[in-house]
Amino acid sequence: MLGGALIVVAAWCVAVVVCDERHRRIPDHLTVPALVGAVAGALWSAPAVLLGGVAWALFLLCGRGIGGGDVKLAVPLGIVAAAAGGVGAVVAAVFLAALVTAVRAWGQRRAVPHGPSMVAGTLIAVVAL
Repeated sequence: MLGGALIVVAAWCVAVVVCDERHRRIPDHLTVPALVGAVAGALWSAPAVLLGGVAWALFLLCGRGIGGGDVKLAVPLGIVAAAAGGVGAVVAAVFLAALVTAVRAWGQRRAVPHGPSMVAGTLIAVVAL
């Protein structure tokens, strides 16, 4: 059962990254179901995990150049990070996402999409912690 869930999450991550890289936006049909599912799962199992989504979303709302898709993506990623490793994982995921974006943007003349970096930062934080 867990293997099937991991395959679905991995496929969703790939879809988010590919859409954001190609079109510079993350469509609602990818973010909204994940957001609703993550919030529902957190409410059902561990309401304190919702703080991961709130902390991540607040960080993103303060940033410049962050789109609505990134904000909607932040909530499920923050909840996953919080569920996997608590507040430390959320902080690590936010830091790693910013670092990955900075590295990707180095020497570029135009902005790079932040969604792929958010996914990468969260996955690294979850696996490492």
